[in-house]
Amino acid sequence: MATAAEPEVTDAAELQNVLTRYSDSYFGYLQAAEVVQCESLATAFVEIAARRKEIVKRVASMIAAQGEKPDTKGSPEGVIHRWWICVRAGMSEEEFRATLEECVRGETELARTVSEALEVGALLPDHAELLAQVKVELEEALRTFRIALGRC
Repeated sequence: MATAAEPEVTDAAELQNVLTRYSDSYFGYLQAAEVVQCESLATAFVEIAARRKEIVKRVASMIAAQGEKPDTKGSPEGVIHRWWICVRAGMSEEEFRATLEECVRGETELARTVSEALEVGALLPDHAELLAQVKVELEEALRTFRIALGRC
């Protein structure tokens, strides 16, 4: 516990930024799994969503442990992104490619948010460790989507 002279170290604001983006990702992949016509891609989206939900829970608990209230609703941009996915339901091959490109765009934005949180250097050590693991998972997802795009 910090003394009156030492303020308690908190990284809740950085974590909330990551949590917002991860919530967006979780909701987006669930929705994409419902509308995509390719069963294997839908399965991959559900698997990614499950991993994202676990990260949402872990980051939210880290924020709560600091006495803050985590917000897991996501961002207004995420809502628009999910609306776009609905509009694309029943996609042609060209639209399917556009959806994969949107996945890459979303993953790139999420990776940027995580990288920024890590670069600031204001994270508690165990929080930085989690986000470093998350960054590796994001890079793997990006590789997967880029490979899929190369096959389209």
